[in-house]
Amino acid sequence: MSAEWRWVWLLCLECVPPKPYGISWQTIRPKRTECTNLLVPTCVSASHAAYGSLRMEPVYMALGQAASTAAVFAIRGSCAVQDVPYAKLRERLIADGARLSENDAP
Repeated sequence: MSAEWRWVWLLCLECVPPKPYGISWQTIRPKRTECTNLLVPTCVSASHAAYGSLRMEPVYMALGQAASTAAVFAIRGSCAVQDVPYAKLRERLIADGARLSENDAP
């Protein structure tokens, strides 16, 4: 490995988060001015280092669960996904067993 590639490799190792981190609801829901009623759980906008840890199957499953739950709320409420209240979404996800933070019971 060349010296410059070794430096890049070591830099990437330093980018590993020391503990689990949250993924904002806004990362899977485009702004209303960009597109309405679109949820993108597999095309998250993130840095190279962050995307490396996001593209794991359990993360995709959790993002898919959040997207599908938000879609149901939008359909039942006859509103755009941008109008789904986060508090209501969070409450339902936790009731369904999702862990949104370290403090949520498994």
